[in-house]
Amino acid sequence: MKAFHAYTFASFIAGKTAFRDVLAAEQTNDEVYAIPHDVADISDSVTADNFAFLMPPGCTCKRNGASGQQCDQFDCTCQCDLTAGICDFNCCCDVECTEDEVLAFSSCLDEGNPSPMARMCVEGANAFVDINAKYPLSLSDSAEARFHNLLCVEKDNSAVKGTFFHDQGYPKASQAFSPGGMGTKQIGFETQQHTPVTNSYGAYRFGDPIAAFKISDEELTTAFGGYLVLPQAVDGGGCVELLAAAFGKDKTNSCLRQTDNLALDCEHRFNSMRYISDIFVEKTKGSVVLGTSRQTSNLQSAIPIEVTKFTDSKGDAFTNTKSLPQTSWDEASFTCTNALKRMKYILEYNQTTINSISVEIETADVDIQTSALKQGFEITFVPAKSSDSIERSRAKNNLITRPRSGNPGYIVGRPTLGARKPNANSTVSYVDALKAGFTVMDTGSAGKCDSSSPTGSVVGFATDVYVGCTQSMTRRQLKEFCTSNEHPMLLRRKVGGTENFVYPKWLESGHDFLGIFGNADPLDRRQWVKIESPLDDPGYMVKTRTWVDTEGRCHGMPTRLRYEILWTYVGNVVKPQAKILSARKSYDNGPILRHTLPSLEKQPFAFVTTVSWKFLRPEYGVVKKPPPTLIFSVPHDVFYPFELGKSGAMSSNRRLGIWSGAVFIMSVLLFVNIIF
Repeated sequence: MKAFHAYTFASFIAGKTAFRDVLAAEQTNDEVYAIPHDVADISDSVTADNFAFLMPPGCTCKRNGASGQQCDQFDCTCQCDLTAGICDFNCCCDVECTEDEVLAFSSCLDEGNPSPMARMCVEGANAFVDINAKYPLSLSDSAEARFHNLLCVEKDNSAVKGTFFHDQGYPKASQAFSPGGMGTKQIGFETQQHTPVTNSYGAYRFGDPIAAFKISDEELTTAFGGYLVLPQAVDGGGCVELLAAAFGKDKTNSCLRQTDNLALDCEHRFNSMRYISDIFVEKTKGSVVLGTSRQTSNLQSAIPIEVTKFTDSKGDAFTNTKSLPQTSWDEASFTCTNALKRMKYILEYNQTTINSISVEIETADVDIQTSALKQGFEITFVPAKSSDSIERSRAKNNLITRPRSGNPGYIVGRPTLGARKPNANSTVSYVDALKAGFTVMDTGSAGKCDSSSPTGSVVGFATDVYVGCTQSMTRRQLKEFCTSNEHPMLLRRKVGGTENFVYPKWLESGHDFLGIFGNADPLDRRQWVKIESPLDDPGYMVKTRTWVDTEGRCHGMPTRLRYEILWTYVGNVVKPQAKILSARKSYDNGPILRHTLPSLEKQPFAFVTTVSWKFLRPEYGVVKKPPPTLIFSVPHDVFYPFELGKSGAMSSNRRLGIWSGAVFIMSVLLFVNIIF
């Protein structure tokens, strides 16, 4: 992973930094999943416009006569399986979990299976009274009440398979987002279930807080109030250390570390070692005894935090933990060097025990004028068992171990899946799926663009995003920025093979595809929708950048990157699955670039990225089993001379009625004949 370096105006004026091409742009969240070498390519069945993909992996087709990925009416199960190639905590239907792991679960999550039971009566009097029943509903306490369950519907054998959404296809983004297009905004609420913390000892259960300790006077004492913390933001964005890390729950937070006196807070509140130095976690629940000397064997129950990667403010990576750069206050430059910017805990576990904990740290320099630094905190859990013990296949959609954002439909708020086109061959059947998902720029340190990363913010599904930064420039610097053909803050792209499209480096977009469903397989290009862009049109006309000196204004320089995404629901109405239909990106003139201050005074200019989600409301219909085939048919003139209609237009139901009537009449005649 490359670090994102900041370029200053001084280096530009001195001519030390050359104009950079898009392919050389440095990013942060640009790691992709490796493609297995022994996986067969299916490029013969994949084309750029092949959107026959309708039913995602892990679902069962319910449409009569349809099968495979072209089925548009389906039921999906095991929605709690949110990690491909790894056993998910409390997901009892996950085929990648062993029997021992399932037995260790505290409970079973919702698997998404529609119940085969259709009870149509009240099981208990209390439940009935609670709904405050009104006439004609009533409650009977008579002796007959005990026989009511005999009249309940135990199994629904109706011909109705269910109610399913109609498939919406994959409309072109240019049509979906045009004025009066099909997309509409949808406002909703997300419900989160709280998993109660268990009090058992010896074995961790999903959701248990992880105990943390520190060394004080050669003895173990509690740290951070007793638990490993993951700082989170409160109202106003400030950091608080109240959220305890929960066993088995991956989590990502960000907050603003604020200060009124940077010199005083630098080596304490901004210290990169604050959350790891002499900090231990409990291997198994209740195994650590407070006051234990660090020389005793009982300390083996406490696992130290190991630094596996440290990236300093210059972008240099260190792996030797004995010589890590320290956070310190530089009195000469009034700067806090190597202040904590991002930290990631990685816990390796074996069913219900923590085997090890490591951390990756990234730092930044903060000057005296900064009142707040955006910090990121993350924790992820990795199983210790060998992946060789898990059966993998394309059908199981687990050839690549990765987190899912839904199975199959997206979960609102989960990271949107993003991918790039492989550099080697654009016609292959796979994509380079980004581990961080679909990302856009972040605000940088204190909102400054020179420290902003174009991939620093992860976009959650169905979550609108408005993020930006500011770059301060004098009038002369703004003019150079507007008209220069060589500038450290600009990138370029060939449009139509001839013209250069120039834009600010913070608005860089390294994504070509979005996952259609939350479990999209990187090995199947059909499961990803292309992000459309006007720049892909060979006839696109690049706007000329001009500087109006009398107004101090720059025309034609993009200041906003805009994403628009259309989504909907498919599958069973009872268990709807969210999917992406189309997406597009475009550059336009958002915030105005006009210098209104004295010419030598620096003025901040804003550059923003927006992500707008639009919902396409689907229609739905009832799906029924086909009517049974008649054993035999009767001639159309069986009731001659009575005319019942033309045989060619006679429906199967009408034939069934005629046949039933004939059998009834013959049965009556036979019965009469026997009696008499």
